Amino acid sequence: MQRIEIIRSSYYDSVTLMLVAKELNKLAGVTSSSLVMGTEANYNILASGGFDVEGLDATPNDLIIAVMGEDSSILENALKTAKEYIASPPWKKEASAGDYRPKSLDGALAVQKDSNIAVISVAGRYAGDLAMDCIDKGLNVMLFSDNVPLEKEIDLKRAASEKGLLVMGPDCGTVIIRGKALGFANACPVGPVGIVAAAGTGLQEVHVQLARRGVGTLHGIGTGGRDVKTEVGGITTLAAVEALLSDDEIGTLVVVGKPPAKEVEDKILDLVKRSGKPSVFGFIGGQARCDEPPVYICSELEETACVAAALAKGEDPVTARIELKAKEERLKKKAEEIGLRKGYIRGLFSGGTLCYEAQLVLAKHGIDTWSNAPFSKEKKLENSLRPTAHSIIDYGEDEFTQGRLHPMMDLTFRCERFLTEASDPEVSVILFDVVLGYGCNPDPASLIAEAVTASRVKSGGRIAYVASICGFDNDPQDFEKQKKILEDAGVIVCESNAQASVLAAFLLAR
Repeated sequence: MQRIEIIRSSYYDSVTLMLVAKELNKLAGVTSSSLVMGTEANYNILASGGFDVEGLDATPNDLIIAVMGEDSSILENALKTAKEYIASPPWKKEASAGDYRPKSLDGALAVQKDSNIAVISVAGRYAGDLAMDCIDKGLNVMLFSDNVPLEKEIDLKRAASEKGLLVMGPDCGTVIIRGKALGFANACPVGPVGIVAAAGTGLQEVHVQLARRGVGTLHGIGTGGRDVKTEVGGITTLAAVEALLSDDEIGTLVVVGKPPAKEVEDKILDLVKRSGKPSVFGFIGGQARCDEPPVYICSELEETACVAAALAKGEDPVTARIELKAKEERLKKKAEEIGLRKGYIRGLFSGGTLCYEAQLVLAKHGIDTWSNAPFSKEKKLENSLRPTAHSIIDYGEDEFTQGRLHPMMDLTFRCERFLTEASDPEVSVILFDVVLGYGCNPDPASLIAEAVTASRVKSGGRIAYVASICGFDNDPQDFEKQKKILEDAGVIVCESNAQASVLAAFLLAR
């Protein structure tokens, strides 16, 4: 049985909704529950989970509480409990009498007069105006919020530029300032590298791969994924590159992300070439192709980190690339040892740049893919919940995060997709990422391992599970522990996202 109730004009943050759903799922007799805002994507997700959404008229401003259970009394109790928890979350700690928590921007600035950066994480429709208020008060902005209109982003960045400030975002998940993490970031050493990136898993992957090679990062400046497009013109990217080039503490500059508009890429290249500072471009699928030392052009994230680490340590980037290429041959042999598969690859990603990189790596090996975030428009899936052939899905896309927690924090939906894909008899390889660090789920490997085990039973063991872990030894989740949990569940864990994608390609008998 199931019950769905709509609470009109009630916005709740995604963390609260995730925690309430978890509590409901613990109730005896409840088989499934979901608390989401009434977006089109969430309608589709509810439907794919077995809920009857026919006739529902919730809007993105309305909360939907959906529960499945054994009988009507259980469902009534679950709905009652959900409303009680929303009104008064039992996990919220009461502030002590001496604590003062400002409830406004002005209140916060009164307490911390020397603040120069604001981190904004509110619903997208409110985020832009709040960011403009911060700019007016002389603050740089890390705009974690997504679903901010493009026109508003342009207005914000132009206003900030006039004041010599940065707007990092929207949808900026990762920033590193003097080695300190804001948002999703890893516990890596501080060093002479500065990174400019769209600010998500692309930045994290390079940050981690540098750390594994013994090289630290001083600053990681996020820009937001749309910044390098023609409409925005690279306002934040150009300002960040210029700032890091003029910083004497930065010995090597790295610029990374999805491909920019050609005119924006040309401007960045011109800036870097004129500076003479050793720099590495890691625009995955960008226009530039040839090295012009001290500027090096890379096509994958691990390669970007590999070359940057060599430059930072005064080593030969050519030798570093040769050593990296040798790993590919070893992956081919590993695929033969594991056993080749017939069928399709399905990628289940939480990181946008990692998802994009996987598509490009597979394409290099002759595998055309479909995606909800494709590098080629004609390969866009009509329905992200109904993948076809070889499909690589980014579950961190806006369609999945409106009124729902990001999949690096809440793995519930992505874990359900393991079972869905295992039901397709043509799927033979599941490729995915696991992201560690501050802000991420405290134990993602255990949740994924449980989903892998269940889906392996459902598929009869025909599927090969291939993953990479974007994490470092000092991360709060414990990298080695997370790796062991996955490997114990039969997951093949690779050293990087690029290597995992290469192995997935080699596993297919073609």
